[in-house]
Amino acid sequence: MIRINTISICLSAAMMSYCVPALSSEPSPSLVLTGDTVFVVSPDEPEAVQRAVRDVRDDWYKVLGRLPTVLEAPPEKKTWKGPLVYLGYKAPWFKELSREQFAGPESFVLMATRDSRGNPALVATGSDARGAIYAAYALSEELLGVDPWYYWVDKEPEYKGRVEVTSDYRKHWGPPTFKYRGFFINDEDFLSWFSPDPLNENVFSLSAWDRIYELILRLRGNTIVPGTFPFPDERSGDLASRRGLVNSQHHILAAGLNTYFFPEPSKYSYVKHPELFERYWTVCIDALKDYETVWTVGFRGMHDRPFWWNDPEIKTPQQRGEVIGRAIAKQVELIRRVQPEADIIANLWWEGADLWHDGHLHLPEGVTVVWADDGMGNIRDKGRVSEGQGIYYHTAMYNGRANQISELVNPGRIHHEMCRFIRAKATEYFVVNTSDIRPVPMTTDYCMRLAWDASEELEKSDQQAMDDCLLDFSRRQFGDAVAPELAKIYDEYFTTPYLQKRLRGDCGVVRTAWNMANMLNNWVVKNERPDQKSLDEVKSELSMYEENTARFKNLYERALALYPDVPANRRDFYQFHVLTTLDLYRRAFATNAMLADAVLAMAEGDRDKAIGHARTAVDEFDRIFSALRKAEYPPWRGWHAGEIFVHLTPTRHAIIRCSASLSGEAPPPPINVRENYRRIQEYQEPFLKNFPLMYPPKTR
Repeated sequence: MIRINTISICLSAAMMSYCVPALSSEPSPSLVLTGDTVFVVSPDEPEAVQRAVRDVRDDWYKVLGRLPTVLEAPPEKKTWKGPLVYLGYKAPWFKELSREQFAGPESFVLMATRDSRGNPALVATGSDARGAIYAAYALSEELLGVDPWYYWVDKEPEYKGRVEVTSDYRKHWGPPTFKYRGFFINDEDFLSWFSPDPLNENVFSLSAWDRIYELILRLRGNTIVPGTFPFPDERSGDLASRRGLVNSQHHILAAGLNTYFFPEPSKYSYVKHPELFERYWTVCIDALKDYETVWTVGFRGMHDRPFWWNDPEIKTPQQRGEVIGRAIAKQVELIRRVQPEADIIANLWWEGADLWHDGHLHLPEGVTVVWADDGMGNIRDKGRVSEGQGIYYHTAMYNGRANQISELVNPGRIHHEMCRFIRAKATEYFVVNTSDIRPVPMTTDYCMRLAWDASEELEKSDQQAMDDCLLDFSRRQFGDAVAPELAKIYDEYFTTPYLQKRLRGDCGVVRTAWNMANMLNNWVVKNERPDQKSLDEVKSELSMYEENTARFKNLYERALALYPDVPANRRDFYQFHVLTTLDLYRRAFATNAMLADAVLAMAEGDRDKAIGHARTAVDEFDRIFSALRKAEYPPWRGWHAGEIFVHLTPTRHAIIRCSASLSGEAPPPPINVRENYRRIQEYQEPFLKNFPLMYPPKTR
């Protein structure tokens, strides 16, 4: 259990059954909060609340200069006359301190009052444990000025020394719009390299997981899908529970089964080997049964593909829907044996949605339909959303087209899609796929704001919501001086036709360079001249590459001109989120333009001209790496070193190789890159003897 240093209060036997006298009717004095202000936190508060209090104590130290003393009960009247901060929800004194009639679960209040001894008091309490956690973090955000994203956006709070709270201060929050709200941490290439687990037993360190859980709770979320391919008994899930979060799974981890290292690929068939899957599901469910869990049911193939990749004999949509339906029914049966009242979702990812739309997939009673988007923010329900359903969304996506290093999803689209579901009362579940979180704070923050409370957003048009989102983010992160112009730059970025009409992001523009470099190399080395259709496509796209090079150059130069007016302590993050993003796209499009010129020069028989364009492409692409290094400052040195899903290093190698081939030079030595998930998941390999668990059951 988490321990907070406290000063124990010696109480009489009568005081052990604590009873608060009636509050005075005199006006409450204003509170002046300082480093000497005392916290009152009952030792009976659950560990998750105690952990949140510890975070608030850290905030207190940063803003007010000293860690507050923590008492386990209110002090005797004669021993203390200063202000007190009451945190938690279980202690008996909250019944008299707040007298709050909470509107529902996870609701909370932050208020100034006086306690029964006449001491000025600040009360942060909630309807339940998570309500109390949100109240504690609201204190930090509302009164101390702590940004929930402070760690991820390099925004430590400013030292103030004292904070005054008016005597009539009172704010209420809740209940939330969506019942379940949280993150899916997916495609963990940056985090796994940047913050490795010293014991090599988690996809990245537990300290990084703890930062993520803290962020979710500060954003008033309550749910986590802890990784792409975790085993059900990995420590990250246990830590999430101890933090007060609900564990959940994504579409490939049905019933908690991690299929990445499935030990017998030849038996990956629920038709031929149902007993094998049911045994594995039973073990995984047993590992998770004591945690608060939103269970995911479904059936996909290995490596996140449709199951018929492993079972090609199942050919018709009707047969495929029937197999998935049988698997889901069995999973639900097994889950209900250990958690009869469990909340269960079916995440209709890709083929699942198609089969459901076509009437081939049927779900057991009590299973919540969760609609997925296409990876770029467009939810694939075809307008068929109905009450009680939910959303699986993306602000980052690895699919060879979308984004891993930069923002992509238009906030207006987020508003349109989420509010469409909210109006339909499809608010049971919302999880947003953030990949490694740090590149997408704007859009992820907006998603979580809507998931918590969309009341102020529902009446806005999509354009107004987007305008407000961009301006608000610009002000909060970079100050009033640059916010109006920066919001315009963000708007032009998010409305770039390549990003929004073609639905392409950093992955897409880099993949294009990869494809053209390989086209040139094969042409020279293997004498594989592209067909005319391919050459015509390159020619038609050249103007688009040139237009976007100019567009992003303009945006970059305008953003650079704002840099001197950005507050000094926000310039590092400005470099990361604004300048490096714009420079990356500028250089990537310039690379594509040079490679397209090289292809067309080869088609005209002008090899010398092609060589010049290819060499320029190498130089332009190398400038992407320079831009990324500028965004790596303490404490984020080496952040991009683990990048594998945009394929920057292999693409650079392909461009250098094609340039060498054109010039008749020796090709560069082959690169040894363990791409994709194998490098990320290799920490699990020593434990595969325990499949489908990480550890032998006796060690749990």
